[in-house]
Amino acid sequence: MKIFSARRLIKKVLRKFRLIDQSNSQGKNVRIRKDVEIISIQPNLEFEVYWKVLSIGRGPAVILKANGKEVMKFDAFGKNKGHYHIAPCYNLRIFFPEETAQQQIQRTSLELQKNAQKYLEIQSDSRIKQIRIDDDKLSNATQKVVERMTYFLQEVPELESLR
Repeated sequence: MKIFSARRLIKKVLRKFRLIDQSNSQGKNVRIRKDVEIISIQPNLEFEVYWKVLSIGRGPAVILKANGKEVMKFDAFGKNKGHYHIAPCYNLRIFFPEETAQQQIQRTSLELQKNAQKYLEIQSDSRIKQIRIDDDKLSNATQKVVERMTYFLQEVPELESLR
């Protein structure tokens, strides 16, 4: 039987239920995520949609994950703050030209549908490179992403100023 410290056990439970940022394996600056919704596209490919609040902005967000690894991440934070990242260059922010969070959500949908396959193919993990996205499944899942991100934008009180 494996013995866990209380801290490790709590982190394991939070990760299992996707309540913390799993990309941070060192446990530093762990961000609690609220209301995460997993939207499956096909085997080994999914979206995580949630709202987040960071020092640089707040708003609805979505991550495209392949084999559990982040490939693309979008933050619809509104004017001059909304941006996205593409792995493996997560330290680079690509800012949206769109000014409102709702416009950024629509741009996110376009980026996902037009470029997700290309970004899978540039990943270093060969298992991710080999994934071929079913266009119909991607379209259906992307529509759900837009609906959920829009819901967060409209219903989360602290996001009211971004509309």
